Amino acid sequence: MPVPLDTSRTLEILRQLIRIRTVQPYGDEKDAVGYILSLFPEECIEKIVVDHGDNRASLVLVVPGEDRSRKIAVSGHLDTITVGERSLWTKAPFGAETDGTRVYGRGAADMKGGLTSMLLSARAWLDSGRRPPTDVLYCFTADEEVGGTGARTLLGGGFLRGIEELLLVKPTGEKIGLSEKGALWLRCRMTGKSSHAAMPEQGSDTIASFFALYEKIRHLFNGEKRHDLLGHSSCVLTSIKGMDMPNVVPECVEGVMDVRTLPHVDHDVFLEKVQGVIARMRRTGLFHECAVEVINNRPPVGMHFHSPLLKNLEEIYAARSMPWSVTGMNYFTDASILVPALGVPFAILGPGDEGFFHQPDEYVDLDSVERIAGVLFDFAGKRKA
Repeated sequence: MPVPLDTSRTLEILRQLIRIRTVQPYGDEKDAVGYILSLFPEECIEKIVVDHGDNRASLVLVVPGEDRSRKIAVSGHLDTITVGERSLWTKAPFGAETDGTRVYGRGAADMKGGLTSMLLSARAWLDSGRRPPTDVLYCFTADEEVGGTGARTLLGGGFLRGIEELLLVKPTGEKIGLSEKGALWLRCRMTGKSSHAAMPEQGSDTIASFFALYEKIRHLFNGEKRHDLLGHSSCVLTSIKGMDMPNVVPECVEGVMDVRTLPHVDHDVFLEKVQGVIARMRRTGLFHECAVEVINNRPPVGMHFHSPLLKNLEEIYAARSMPWSVTGMNYFTDASILVPALGVPFAILGPGDEGFFHQPDEYVDLDSVERIAGVLFDFAGKRKA
């Protein structure tokens, strides 16, 4: 980076972001947007605030490039998950306490550390007095942890139209994320015939039938080739509800299955297979009906190992003497919304270890935050105007 980083400034920004509570389900991301805007008083940078209502907002900062007809984007989310069980924390969740180079707090790794890297990168361009080769859009999105409101709104509003490449910032331990599993959440409601538990032959064992359906859906992935970074697709039953009375065989059973898919899986085709399984089981008379509602549908995404974008990042890491390693994301991010719609090359990277975010005493390393800031700056500068 042309402007040496002031670690005290890095710490100040990071701690302030942690102290600003952007916790789901309310988010309150507009509070963080206000703070970010205060860091960029210059008129030369375009600031687009997208108000979602209820004190929720997303933000796009546009650093103008030499070629204003071209642009790339760097995206990170403002919201965090809840604190969870407070007694498990030894640090104040919003105290932004430090221990050496570690900074603690809810969202420290996911994603206040990554947001700080983005802000340092954007500020470095302004402080240098130079322009990047092309426009750089720094996108700060709301609601990534739940519904993806920010990412969807940026798409729907055309704010990302025409971008050529996309970096998504998430805690990867500085590894480069090349692929991401998709997610299908299926709410299944199966009906049969109720009976007294003492006379089960007079009804249908709907619970057993539901578990049989679950096993058959799981087996749809049998024989699947293992993905180098993501392993295998999976299906997990995460909830089930029948009758509350212990002596009644329930007429209706409802459960939710969390399906995670590899990049080669087409969700529409998979759902057709699920309906085929249900139709075959229904013909046996094990149950009357089974309705499936898709309550979340995030497609898988993936990048080729030898893409030009990855080559550029590898050169940047080598120049900065940073270890190079690629990884896959087993969980979904805003990439599942943005990448299929935009159809552009992408990568996922950021400070923070994915093994420690969403945990009590979540933390991020200050040195890692600054290293990723440098990578983001270099990536924008590596473009050819």
